Amino acid sequence: MPKILVVDDDELIRNILRQILQQDGHEVIEAGDGDTAIKTARDVRPDLIVLDMVMPKMTGLEVAPVLRSHPATKNIPIIALTGSRSPESTEDIHNAGCDRYIAKPINAEQILGAVAKLLKK
Repeated sequence: MPKILVVDDDELIRNILRQILQQDGHEVIEAGDGDTAIKTARDVRPDLIVLDMVMPKMTGLEVAPVLRSHPATKNIPIIALTGSRSPESTEDIHNAGCDRYIAKPINAEQILGAVAKLLKK
């Protein structure tokens, strides 16, 4: 069962993602902020990370490069969750090291499609 780390400061978003991903057969681990996400990713080594881009203290744009720079987490696929659809933010997300991005509001088909592609299901 693939492990997915869901990182979002909004508990409701984490709950929605957990339900979608668990129904698809994934084990879900959660983190509510960037610091916890980095520590959890290094300790648990999930198969994939779903990372919110806008969080207090440490944004997803700051978390992704830290994950990419550490040997234990550098190859874990990252899906960015963002409220923005601008070309600039898309470029920033990819430059930070994210493999895909999904714009909010959350769409179950989109999330599961991106997860399947990145996990090569």
